Formats: sequence, C-alpha cells, structure tokens
Amino acid sequence: MNALFNNIKWNEVKAVGFDMDGTLYDEYEFISQVYSEINIRLINDLEVLRFMEKRWLEKGSSYPFIFQEAYSMATTIKIGEDAFVNFAIEIFRNFNPNLVLPKRAKMLLSCLKDKYPLFLITDGSSALQRKKFLSLGLSEYFENYNVVFTGDYNNEFHKPNIGSLTKISINNENLVYFGDRNKDEKFALDSGMQFQKVYEMIQYK
Repeated sequence: MNALFNNIKWNEVKAVGFDMDGTLYDEYEFISQVYSEINIRLINDLEVLRFMEKRWLEKGSSYPFIFQEAYSMATTIKIGEDAFVNFAIEIFRNFNPNLVLPKRAKMLLSCLKDKYPLFLITDGSSALQRKKFLSLGLSEYFENYNVVFTGDYNNEFHKPNIGSLTKISINNENLVYFGDRNKDEKFALDSGMQFQKVYEMIQYK
C-alpha cells in the first residue's frame, strides 16, 4: 500500500475516507444528465444546454446563477425567471441519475476495503446524494453507518470527530481522506486527518 500514494503515512492509517462527487466518479456525468432533463422539460434549446454545461465546467457550481444565465440567453422559455430558476432547481434536486462507478475507483475501494474500515463524507442535498450513492453501487464498499451526508447537519457540520458520526472509533489523526477539491483538503486538515487529492486519478472508466 505504501507505493500507492507515497505522501500518506500508511503506518499511521487505521481507516480511510472518501468524498464522492468528482472523487469516486466524474461528476460531469451527473451534470450532463440532469441538465439534459432541464433542457427537455423547460428550455428545448441545445445551444443553451451546451452553454450550461460549459459554465458548470468553468465554475463547478450549478445554481442559481447558471440557471439565471441560461434564462437570459434562451428565447424558448415560457415562464418568468424566478419560476424558471425555482423549477430548474427542483428538477436538479429530485433527479434520479444513472451513474457508473469507474473501474479504477472500484479497484481502489476493493483494495482498501480489504485492509481498512472505509467511510464516506459527501455534501450537498442529502436526498440527491443518497440517490447518487445508490446509483453508483457504493453500498458494496461502505456500510450505511459509515456514510455521512453533511446536508443532514445543515450548516453545523464542521471539523467532526468521525467516531461521533460513524462506527469508526478511531482518532482523526489516524484517518486519511480522499477528495478532489481544495475544500476537501481544508476540511480534512482542519479535522486533523491526512489528505490525498485524487482528481483525475481514479474518476475515469
């Protein structure tokens, strides 16, 4: 395991955690699906759809500003801006994705699961994140009691003791967390965990 990610002090690691979006799979797969649904139901303009996808790739965030920008350039929308944005957000949050866990992510999770307890911490709408989790088949690798949806905690989720949220009763300094964003790194380091950035490392099929 020491050769897998050289910056991790594996001799100190007793459990391994993961972010989900952009870490275990390419989040653009979800975005392209849900934006296509929004286009079909509200816009009906492929140029606007491509614009929304491009803006997400630039910004890494979905709403409300991308939907506001889409409204301003579309000529086919038949409702007011506020109604359009609210409806688009509702479609986004209630969407049922069809996602595939990449082979490299499967291999990494399988390898680590044989050696360590695994946990997952993911932010965003809890209902939507649960749908992604199920669609990706992640229950094969993570026990339900070791999965944390931060949306369940509103704005109070900050520098947690992982043992207080899961059945992993291990000090944070003996944990390593895999994520793809600077936000993930700050969360891990502020919490006293080691951090491994994996963007573009395991997300592709």
